[in-house]
Parts: sequence; structure tokens; C-alpha cells
Amino acid sequence: MPKYEVPTNFEIRQLRTIADFQFGSGSGTALFSDSIKIERSRATRRIRFIYLDGQRICSFRVRDGYLVPSLFGAKKLNEKGCGLKVTVHPDAEPFVRNGKSLFAKHVLEADEDIAIKEEVILVTKTGYFLGIGTAKLSTQLMKEMKRGVAVDVRKGIDQK
Repeated sequence: MPKYEVPTNFEIRQLRTIADFQFGSGSGTALFSDSIKIERSRATRRIRFIYLDGQRICSFRVRDGYLVPSLFGAKKLNEKGCGLKVTVHPDAEPFVRNGKSLFAKHVLEADEDIAIKEEVILVTKTGYFLGIGTAKLSTQLMKEMKRGVAVDVRKGIDQK
């Protein structure tokens, strides 16, 4: 059973700053309200997971300290118009919903600032949320290439 803690005001400001840096201005307040709870690593006592109302919003990627949003967290970002987005071709939507990789030929649009290993939000042409993943290509390569994996989809909305 996870042991939830109430973060300090300093920790909340820190989390918001990291989110703003990583996902764009306004992301910190979209993700982290004052009522969030945290779970720390037993060994290092660093923040590992962040929760809101018992649902995980995101976790920290250990190797670089970046935030990795959960499906719930990514949906919150998308609702507020934050985060880096990749628009999926309608032919690939069912596959992305089930957590399958998104190939470069099925990328309709991608935000300009996407770099390799960046966390991205996958959406339809109308902005409907499909899932979350890690970019395998930069924006320029996603647009230029016709083969290969563009986004490694971590979780789609139809996955259990």
C-alpha cells in the first residue's frame, strides 16, 4: 500500500516549474493543484509519484528527472491546451488507442518543439485525446520520414 504524503509548498512550486519547463507555460498549474499527494522512494526519499484524488498524475523518470504523465495526467494537460501534441491519421487511431506504436507515415501534424525522448500527447484531427507516448523522432523527422516509428505509445485510451 503506497504511503501518500502532503508535499510542502516549496515542492509544489518545484513540480509546477518542472512541468512548465517540460510541457509549456501553464502546465504546472493544470497538473498540480494544492491538494496533490506524493509518494517518495523508500531508498532516496525523492518524489517518485504524484497523485490527485487517488489517481496517479505522473511519475519522475529516474534517469533524467523528467515528469512522465499518466493517462490521467496527459488528459488533464490536453484539456487545458498544454503539452506537446502529435496529430494522428484516422487510419492509425484504433492502433494508437490500443497502445501500438505510431509510425511516421501516420503523423498528420506535430508541435514544433518535439525532440527525441520527449513525452507527447496523441490526438485526433479534432483534438480528441487518444493516448500518451515517447517521441522516437524530432518534429522535423516526423514530417520528413515516411517509414519507421515516430512515437512509442506508452498507453492508449482503450488499454486496460
